[in-house]
Order: sequence, then C-alpha cells, then structure tokens
Amino acid sequence: MTRSKNTSENESGSFSACTCYVLHGMLVMIHIVFVMSYIFHWEHRVTLPFTPMNTDFWPVVLSASLQAFYTLYTAVLVFLTQRLAISRALIRRLKLTAIHDISGAWAGLGSALSSVWKQADIPASLWATTAVTTYLVCISVLHVTSSTLLQFQTFNFSMTTHVSTTLGWVDGSDSGTVGWTPLNWGSITTSLPVISRFSGLVSAGLSNNTVYDIPQTNSVVGHATVNATTIASNCGLLPNVTYSLNNRTASVQFGNGHMVFMSIPPPWTDQIQVLSYESVSFVANDTYWNFAYPDLLLMVSTLLEIEPSVQKEVAVPMIWESRFTNYPIEVYFIQCSLSTHNTTVVIDTQTNTLQNPLPVPQPSTQWQEMHQWTSTNWSVYIGQALTTSGGSGYQFSDASGHVSEPSIVDEYIMSLKGLNLTAQYLRRGPGGSPVFNFTLRRDKLEAAIAQTVAQLTWMTGRMGYDGGIQPGEGMALVDEEVITLRLNITLLPLMFATSASVIMLGLALHTTGAFHAS
Repeated sequence: MTRSKNTSENESGSFSACTCYVLHGMLVMIHIVFVMSYIFHWEHRVTLPFTPMNTDFWPVVLSASLQAFYTLYTAVLVFLTQRLAISRALIRRLKLTAIHDISGAWAGLGSALSSVWKQADIPASLWATTAVTTYLVCISVLHVTSSTLLQFQTFNFSMTTHVSTTLGWVDGSDSGTVGWTPLNWGSITTSLPVISRFSGLVSAGLSNNTVYDIPQTNSVVGHATVNATTIASNCGLLPNVTYSLNNRTASVQFGNGHMVFMSIPPPWTDQIQVLSYESVSFVANDTYWNFAYPDLLLMVSTLLEIEPSVQKEVAVPMIWESRFTNYPIEVYFIQCSLSTHNTTVVIDTQTNTLQNPLPVPQPSTQWQEMHQWTSTNWSVYIGQALTTSGGSGYQFSDASGHVSEPSIVDEYIMSLKGLNLTAQYLRRGPGGSPVFNFTLRRDKLEAAIAQTVAQLTWMTGRMGYDGGIQPGEGMALVDEEVITLRLNITLLPLMFATSASVIMLGLALHTTGAFHAS
C-alpha cells in the first residue's frame, strides 16, 4: 500500500517536472520566435487601417492581452517551480533553517531579498535563496516588459494611383464657337485685384506666371505630377512711331509697310498703359493673312535705361497741357510677344501647392528695338482681351480737356512693379506737374505681363460658364502616402524578456534538481 502511494507520488512529481520544463522551454521558444520575427520583420505583415477606433482601441487590447498572458503564464511557472524546488529541498534533507529560508524566499520578491540579506549573518542557504531571488526578479522583468513587447505603430508607405484633375490651361482660341471674344472680360479683369490680395486663399492652380492642373479631390494624401503651362513675354521698343498732337493719334509701321493706328491722349508720368489699335492699313496686293498682328501694345511714360542713339528712334515726345505751363513728356511704345511652355510639376494633393519650384529664367535687362515678331491665335486674342477691361476710376485730364484713364489691367500691371496709381492721382492735384520718378526694367515688365496673363487665364477657367470657359478634365499620377497601423516588436523589452526567460529556464532546472536522480 505504501509502495503504491510512493509510486503515485513519483508519477505526479515526474508529470509536474515535465510540465514545468516544457513551459519554461516554450517561453524561451516564444521569445526566440519574436527575435526571428524582429530580424525578418514578420510582424509588419499585421496591419490595420488608420482610423480613430483602431488607434485608440486595439493598442489597449494588445497591451492588456499581453499583460494578462504573461501574468497567468508566469503564475503557473512560479507555482510549479516553487513546488518542485521545495520538494527537492525536503528530499535532500537539508537543515531546517535552510528549508525555512528557501520556503520563505518563494513567498515573494520582498521575502526573497530579505532571505538573501539574512544569509550575511547565518549563511545556511545562500546559493539557494539567491537562485530563488533571481528567478523572481526575472518574473518581475517579464511583467514589466510584457505590455511593451508588441505595439501598434503608425507606418507610411507610398503607392501610385490615378486621380481626376481639373485642367488649369484653357485655350479659347481652340474651342470652336466658344472663343475668347464672347467672354465676359469685364468681370474677369475686375478679379485681378482680388487675386493679388488673397493669393493664398483662391489661387490653387496658379503660381506666378504658371497655371497647372489640380486634383478634383483632396482626400488622397501625397504628391501628384500634373501638367503645367508657363507663360512668357518678350518685350521690345517700337521705333519710328509717329504721333499727331492735333488729333491725338499715333501710327507705327509693322512688317512689310503695314500701318497700325491708335488714338492716344497724353498720359501722366510713371504709367504703363495697354493700347488697342483702332485700324490697320495694309499695303497694296497684300492681305491680313500675311500680317502678324502685335500681341500686346503698351505705352510707357517712365524712364528707361537705353542708349542715347536708340533714344532718338524710340522716344515719342508729347505735351501735357497745364493751366499755367506745358510740360514735355517722352513716352515709349512697346510690343510684347506672348508664348507658352508646357511642362510637368509636382504638387501637394492636400494644399494644391507646388513642391518643386520652377526654374527662374534670366531674361535680358537691356532694352532693344523690335522690328519683327510672331504671333498665334491665342496670343492675339489674349492681347485684345487685356484692352477690354474697365477703367480704374483715376482720370488724369489736362487743361485742354483730354482725359487719360488707366484701366484696371493697367493699374494691376503697375502695382506689380511698385507703381501706385492712387498716389499718382493724389499727387497730381490741381496744377500738379508731371515728374519722372521710376525707371522701368525690361525683365521686370516682362515678368509682370506674363503674371497678368497667367492670372487671367486661370480666372477664365474658374468662372466657367459664368462668363468664362468650362475647364476640361484630365488624369494625373499620384504618389499616395498611406498611413496604416502595423504590429511592431520593441527591441529593448524583447532583449530583457528573452534574457529573463533563458535565465528562468536554467534556474528552474537547477533548483528542481533536473539533473539529479533523486
């Protein structure tokens, strides 16, 4: 009967020992798998969409689950190891003091540290209590590291996708019956001051002298490669302009003897005005088909840095009549050719702003005469459109009753170059004398013209059927930045947890006498 009872106890002890060693070995293997996963990033395959619920709920669930697992798992390990270790101490018939110290050490980490401290006075079981203390310290390490071993972290990755875009470039000259001429240019040009004041709010798809496509949705996060059109201007002085003081008309010769006539009252000083030609006189046996119309004609009453020899050919003398005296004024007639350059730009899909700055050309600052040029349907149409804007409201009248009123486009071009039309109007006053205070550079004027044309083109597409042109649609490639939550193993907690599990396995084998026959 006694032998049967001993046999049953031995079998129960053997089963407990096997279970203890297997569980410790499994814990070590779990951490080894974590190490392998960290090296090869297997855990990164577990991803969740980046949503408020996923960012708030699942990280808490993961942390609580890890803590619960390690707490229950280590509780079973401590129970089995403590039972086997005390049984071995009894079987070895250690002294009662040693058995008391070992049993007390298993009560908890505080008791274990107290037992080790007592060994300094009575060293009955120093190594055994130290082993128990180390084992419980490793258990505490697992408790601390368990909640941070696995975590969800935000992760960005890029993927290429297509999005629909609204075209930035609208060309009324190619739209058949919907040309530039029937557009409501009065409303379009009136918007120029608004664009300049609120550029950051309303000018998505416009950057200086460039218009570009914009995505129709801002739900995609990333960068899009879209088509862009940059507008350029090339300005030159017109020589040999004839001005008649009696009827206030000017004429200039183009090409093969063709003449263009314009009605021009004397301007105030330091102004830039867009001119419209009233009539064109063709030479005999020639037609308008062989005539390259000027894109944009300007009259400038500022100072220019030009050679004295050129000054005689391009300067046109005029008279500003005052109540007390007449003031001679020299003006210049300028022809600006317009051209476009197509390219691609990268924009932010959330803000629709350019990410790669366009190269800034280095135009010439030297004024030159312009005798020949080329024009297109678009450049001629847009040049005519610039002449149809309403008046600025600032009327400059001389003593003879002739009135010169710059247009809204004139005022806007002048403002881009730092010329304040309001200040000029107030300075003129009753009996004011015209004084030249501004020197106009060629490159600055060309930049202002190109920027004005770009803004008009952009506004034409934004007004749509309300006086403008409905822009077309296109497609663009987007490098979409997708934010997700992915599972990630934290290296430092993993190192501590792996070291603790290996030490616990060794201590369990040592304290339970796994390598002893007893």
